[in-house]
Amino acid sequence: TQSRSSAASDVYKRQLPDYRAIYDFTNSDVSMEGVRELKTFDDGKRSLSFNAKFPLGKINIGSDFHESEDFISTNQYTVSAKWTIVKQERVLKFNRQAKTISASGKFEWVRDLPENLEIFDPLNAQIQIRKKVMQGEQTFSLLLPDIKTGEIESNRYKLNADAECLVGEEIYRCKVVQRDRPQENRVTTYFLSPELGYLIVKIEDQDKKGDTLLELKSLL
Repeated sequence: TQSRSSAASDVYKRQLPDYRAIYDFTNSDVSMEGVRELKTFDDGKRSLSFNAKFPLGKINIGSDFHESEDFISTNQYTVSAKWTIVKQERVLKFNRQAKTISASGKFEWVRDLPENLEIFDPLNAQIQIRKKVMQGEQTFSLLLPDIKTGEIESNRYKLNADAECLVGEEIYRCKVVQRDRPQENRVTTYFLSPELGYLIVKIEDQDKKGDTLLELKSLL
């Protein structure tokens, strides 16, 4: 019989499979439908993206990274949005040769990139959340840079009671992970379906600006 520690180790060594799915994105300003995709390229690079269009604009969010047995190495994170005539872009670049993280677009800064630390971006951190829950972790922390300042921050996550989630016409029993950021008065909740390979089927984000919701509608 395989031990729990051995099984947990296998989770880290196994890449989560590629997928394409339709999600609804809703906040206080806009509601849109888009495609979320995890993709692996021939050279081993992976990307996680969300691309959506709506009547007055579009939004494209992407993370490019490499994933080894137990380490995710982020290359670039990009948010590009267009709303009527307003365009906005945020780019994070992780340069491991120069040992820097830099931001361009709405925020501009350059910070030292600590060696041998696994630092995530807001998208590929969700891959690690899935792995941690699959591993059976009840609480865990992930390092992410603050988008505005570049400061590397420890983000703490905890597993809450299971909940039911509606996807299309199917109800799934979901694992629920909560992240609290009291410095921003912000709470983010992730709902993961074991039946769908611990895919994140819903994300609720609550802060002083209002609520944001991302919900899975169907797999492609």
